[in-house]
Amino acid sequence: MQRNNPTALERAVKRAWQRTASDRLPFFAALAFGLAAHMFALANKLVNADEIESLFGKGATLTSGRWGLEAAKLIFPDYSMPWLYGLVSLILLAVSVCLIMRLYEIKSPLMRVLLAGMIVAFPSQTGTFCFMFTSAPYALAFLFAVLAAYLGCRGGWGSCAAAVLLLAASLGIYQAYIALTASLMLLYAVMLCLDEEQSLKTIALYLLRALALLLAALALYAAVTLAVFALTGTEFNDYVRENANSSGLLGRVRTAYDFFIYYFTYREYALITSEFSRWAHIVLMALIAAGTVYAAAKKLRRGEAAEGALLFVLTALLPLAVNCMFLAMSKDSIHTLVIYSFVAVYILAAMLAERLARGAALWQRAARDAVYVILAGVLLGNVYFANEVYLEMYLEYENAYSFYSILLTRAESTEGFTAGTKLAIIGRQDNAVTRFDDKIDLGYITGPSRDLINAYSRENFIRRYLGSSIPLATAEECAALAATAEFADMAEYPYYGSIKMLDGCVVVKLG
Repeated sequence: MQRNNPTALERAVKRAWQRTASDRLPFFAALAFGLAAHMFALANKLVNADEIESLFGKGATLTSGRWGLEAAKLIFPDYSMPWLYGLVSLILLAVSVCLIMRLYEIKSPLMRVLLAGMIVAFPSQTGTFCFMFTSAPYALAFLFAVLAAYLGCRGGWGSCAAAVLLLAASLGIYQAYIALTASLMLLYAVMLCLDEEQSLKTIALYLLRALALLLAALALYAAVTLAVFALTGTEFNDYVRENANSSGLLGRVRTAYDFFIYYFTYREYALITSEFSRWAHIVLMALIAAGTVYAAAKKLRRGEAAEGALLFVLTALLPLAVNCMFLAMSKDSIHTLVIYSFVAVYILAAMLAERLARGAALWQRAARDAVYVILAGVLLGNVYFANEVYLEMYLEYENAYSFYSILLTRAESTEGFTAGTKLAIIGRQDNAVTRFDDKIDLGYITGPSRDLINAYSRENFIRRYLGSSIPLATAEECAALAATAEFADMAEYPYYGSIKMLDGCVVVKLG
């Protein structure tokens, strides 16, 4: 029996499979560690205040300058679906990981596995999955940012033009990922410095091209944003305007460096998830510094003092690249999701470890093995931390669901309650709120509400998660009821006398 000749599509698939042979290990490692860290969030509907409000939306889009996030609705419709969008996010991140391995020529199988895990299980991704309604578009923006760096570093002028378009599109979805592209492009310059065959002129020309690419992408993003504002009649919302960094340039640069130090000293933004991880990071930074000194000394011995000095300068600029969002936004508006670029530290450590380990000296191989051990320990801690975050969110949801189920039952049992009676929930509840801070230490992670009962999206929680159709009093009606003497005399919920019929409304005085 004669076998049919393969079709053009079959031949293309076979070629693609063969060309991506080296990508399979980091790709599947990223998926494995991604599921280990985030499976609970993918398999459960975890909520916080914003997630409740944006169950069928993407949050602020055009008014935050995120026209790409608005356009992403064409690909990712407005449903916060954790399993589907979670898997899509992990696949997009895994592709990004493969590009990073190629860009920095990470060859060691163990290093590829560990670095893949560090990127997908990083606390910034945990924070992103706390806001599942934007997770898939943000993962796409992450891929665009990485691909922009990949093309900008390795391609010609045509590739650089494509990189500008990709980076502008990434910024249109989530502006913070410019720090990721900037950090990756800076690391590529470090790699060029480590390469003995690259001249100072080649490195200088690359740096000018990288700077031009970043500025061109920013200009294109700004132009599209202004055009969108003009066409739609929108403008930046109060959050963007009020959180712009108004300090001088030197002050902004100092803030960027200060907070890079704070990540280690105070575990700011929960990028470093435990005391063990803090000390592991300190040792890792010491190894990076030692590797940089050794590489610079080799340059000096070969009479390449300028290249050695440039290596020091580029490494010293990494904190600024990682934290470049501090140049635009106030420190109060920066949170865990914004600092995904911190993974550049692990990429730099892997890059230095691989190149130093090529020597025959025992200490060089020992330094590489120390990086292995540190990354493995930090990675396991990040996986554990992600599950802690999701556990707290799950418990918060269960508590809030139980709280409002009982409250609605008591409200509907109030004498005089009939069809059409409005419910007025006034104040904040502190007496009946369970806190988990003493059991689950999450540091400064952005995501868990920690006080879901008093969330601003309380009405949508009652509507969407309890399925109650009872009409709710407006903010004006609640304010008028709260000003009455009868309300002042009421007890605080859950005590007797905290639920009464006032002016035709069932009033619950939370506190």
